[in-house]
Order: sequence, then C-alpha cells, then structure tokens
Amino acid sequence: MRTTFPYLASFLVITLLQGCSGGLFSSKAPVTLQEAWSTDNTLRTPESVVVDRERNVLYVSNINQSSKERKDGDGFISRLTPNGEVEQLYWVSGLNDPKGMALHNNVLYVADIDEIVAIATQTGSILARYKADKAKFLNDVDVDDAGNVYVSDSEVGSIYQMRNGRVSNWLENAKRERPNGLLWDNKRLIVAYSKSGNVRFLDPERKEFTDWTDGIPSADGIVRVGAEGYLISNWNGEVYYVNQDGKKWKLLDTTERKINAADISYSPEQQMLYVPTFFNNRVVAYRVTF
Repeated sequence: MRTTFPYLASFLVITLLQGCSGGLFSSKAPVTLQEAWSTDNTLRTPESVVVDRERNVLYVSNINQSSKERKDGDGFISRLTPNGEVEQLYWVSGLNDPKGMALHNNVLYVADIDEIVAIATQTGSILARYKADKAKFLNDVDVDDAGNVYVSDSEVGSIYQMRNGRVSNWLENAKRERPNGLLWDNKRLIVAYSKSGNVRFLDPERKEFTDWTDGIPSADGIVRVGAEGYLISNWNGEVYYVNQDGKKWKLLDTTERKINAADISYSPEQQMLYVPTFFNNRVVAYRVTF
C-alpha cells in the first residue's frame, strides 16, 4: 500500500478549475476530494467497491481477464482493510467477469455476465447463482428497502429485478443509452446511462423517468454524500458532484493519466470515497470535505 499524507507535497486536493457549460459550474464546488491512500497494484481490473460497515472491510470485484466468448472463471472478489491493505486478494474465486456489487443483510450480490451471484459475507461462500434470462453484460447492482435486487445490463439495455429469488427482465428498451449505474435512493431508483451520459430518477411503481442531470460521459457509479448531493463517476477517470437540482461540479479528473474511475463507493462514517481504477489495478481513497 502507498499512503498519501496531507502534509506531503504529493497530496491531492481536487477542486473545480474550469468554466461551466452544459450544467457544469465554475463556482466553488460544495465538496472537495483529498487523496488519502491507494492500494498496491496487485488487484486485477478492479471494477466495483463496496463498504461492509459491520465487518469494517471493503470488497472489491476483480474482472481479471475479460472474455465475451466464454466464461473463463478467473474473476474474483478481494477484501481490503479500511486503510487499503489487501487482506485477502482471492477472498471469493471462481467468478467470470464480476462487476457491480451491493450488500444487503449479510449477503453480497454480484453482477457476473448473466448471473447474479449471492455471497455470504460471514464466510465468503457462494450461496447461489441466479440466471438472468437473455442477459449479456450485467453491470451495476443495488437493493431496495424490501430486499429486491436491481441489476443493469448495459448491452441488452435492461434492468433486471430479483424478487424472492426469481429474476425478471423488469425494465426494457434502454439499449441505445446503455444503462449502467444504479442507486436506490428515497423510494426511487437513480439510473446512470454510460452511452448518453444522462442520469435520471425512476419511479419504480409507475416505471416512469424524470430527467435529472446530463453531460457525464461513460457515467458509472453513483453514491449519495451528505443530505444534499451525490457523487457520480465517469469510467474514463472523472468524478462529479451533483446536487438535488441536477447542477454538477467536476471534482476529479485523471483521464490524462489514463486512470479510470469505475463503480465507486462511499463511507459516511469515514467520509471517504473509494474509486476502483480498472486498468490501473488499484483502489484509491479520497477524503470528502464538505
């Protein structure tokens, strides 16, 4: 692990420096990010991070070698300490291309190509694999208050729902925009589209969308921070702060260094944002200051 202290010249404080266009504001951002630590580079194409508050660990999905032609079985889940030490690199093995994850009632749900894999957090044992019919690229995962699991498929253009162990193609016809990031938030589902860069609120009862914000290319992970805002990642290497009105500020940009920002996670207790860097093979943690 490489640790970055705020006293060193290498620390990173990220604030918005550019002018506004298409909803991007040049005024001072409501929050700032400061790099706190990064893991070593033993991770293998890390796509998603999840915070387990009860066990005080982080779970990281590793795609490893991606293969669309076959299920290669080389994907795995790692466990990290809160300070970025790789506690167990191969905590769970035998997955294919694991991407998004969500934690609910001591079960970690993982999107794995065309299956939702349920893992017991107490033991790391795979409890079940639930097939999603006609799925091709299951991507992000979240769980509502009742325990229903939602999974986006960016290639098919659907959102699947798993309810009482049964998986259905819950919402279709979004192929052109490629749905990716999901966040269950206050009785609604927030959906980020990686192709169009739009992010919308979805009423789960009526299955009706409301526009919220746009202009986030390759929109990926979504997390809530504080009472008034959200952080949304751009897979290419950006993180935006978006307020309730859809106004956004760019907080992080590592695109020129070719460091990705995939499916992010946030710890409100630590006020820490965790960013998996995909091809850069690390997780980087940023302290969030309001």
